[in-house]
Parts: sequence; structure tokens; C-alpha cells
Amino acid sequence: MNHYHEVMKNFRMADSTLRRAIEKYVARTGVYRSQHQMLMNLGKHPDCSQMELAQRLEITPAAVATTIKKLEKGGYVTRLVSEQDNRVNKLAVTEKGERIIAQSIQIFGEVEQKALQDFSPEEVLQFNDFVQRIRKNLEEIL
Repeated sequence: MNHYHEVMKNFRMADSTLRRAIEKYVARTGVYRSQHQMLMNLGKHPDCSQMELAQRLEITPAAVATTIKKLEKGGYVTRLVSEQDNRVNKLAVTEKGERIIAQSIQIFGEVEQKALQDFSPEEVLQFNDFVQRIRKNLEEIL
């Protein structure tokens, strides 16, 4: 087995383990992963439309609509009619949603700190550079 394959296998496994660790902790909030991703994105980009959210998350508008319905039913988001175009609904995070976002930010910080605990600050920066280069290389083949 060549070294490239082994390194990329470990990279995929680390990514998978990171996702599982985050899901384990985020599950305590009562919000599922896809709902969580949308809430976090809406927290960073308030008052965006479902179409904008779909583009940002690179998923279908139908998938956004389904998840937003669940978030709305749970009291995490509300829909507001756009003042510029009444055919467009803007999405807003409620207080309940803001509490979940705050919990999630704390959770991400704890998991990230745990994942990188044995690395020096220099190694973390070097690792970041490596990951960015991998991403850039892969984007060239898309």
C-alpha cells in the first residue's frame, strides 16, 4: 500500500471521527445534524432566504424547505416576508435557536480543543496549511 493511500485513509477516518464526536455532543441539544448546520449558517447570515441558504450549504431548495419546516415547528426559526419581494421568505433565528447556536459554538470549541490537544501552536498552523493545500488540490479536479 502506498503512503498516499494510507495518509488519505487516515484523513478520512479522522474526519469521520470528528463528525461522530460532534454529532454525539450536538445530539444533547435536541437538534439533528442537518438542522444544526442550517441554524449555525443562519446565525452567521441572518435574514437570508431559503434559496440563499440552499446555495450556501450546497444542497437542494427542497432539502432546505424540509429542514426549515422542522426547525420552524420546533420554534428555532421563523419565516418573515421580505419587504422587497413578498414572494420571498426571509429566515430568522428565534431566541430558542440562538440558545442552540450558543451551545453548539461551545461544543465545537471543546471538540476542536480535544482533537488538537497534543499539538503545539506551530503544528496546528502547519496542519491548517496542509489541509488547505489538500482542499485546493482537490478543487482543481472538480
